[in-house]
Amino acid sequence: MVTITEKKVDFKSNLKINFNGGDLTSDSEMLLFKGFDNKFGFSQEIKKCLKFNDDVEHRLHENVEVVLQRIYQNTAGYHADDNADDLRLDTLFKTVLEKETLASQPTISRLNSKVNIENMKQLQQANFNLLDRIYEIEQPEEIIFDLDSTNCETHGKQKGAAYNHHYKANGYHPLLMFDGITGDLIKSALRSGNVYTSRAAVRFI
Repeated sequence: MVTITEKKVDFKSNLKINFNGGDLTSDSEMLLFKGFDNKFGFSQEIKKCLKFNDDVEHRLHENVEVVLQRIYQNTAGYHADDNADDLRLDTLFKTVLEKETLASQPTISRLNSKVNIENMKQLQQANFNLLDRIYEIEQPEEIIFDLDSTNCETHGKQKGAAYNHHYKANGYHPLLMFDGITGDLIKSALRSGNVYTSRAAVRFI
């Protein structure tokens, strides 16, 4: 028995939503995120800007596809690389990422070791381009640069990680810039865990 009207999503015409049972998921909100991505061109912008200096032939998982998988996992609250092993065959994640199987934890870890400063600049540029699209829709009368730092706790011997006495934890101490009115993230910079909050803030701006 169908208890609600059957729904379809615009990015995949043969995907239907109902309450008839079958495979269950607790991450149905990712369908909304996929719809936003499809409409706004988020993934396409990442693919356009991000280029890896990598001569390895990737049979199943291109580097950019793994990055997008990480973004989708983090959006759903799966922040650890290990989560990928549980999600590899998840029907919903395979659907929204349009793949038959997802990258495993070892594949994600190998990608992490390939990311360099140039890749970080490319991702920053993708973020700038997406913000430009937003401002084209509605030009802001003013922008407030809201700067803050935060703690990003690490475990093990991560390069650049250090003990922060304020947070009483080992990790990184990134600097972030938000639009103080909309809350949009404008820019970020990864820093060692033991630097002072305002370190290089003027250069960052």
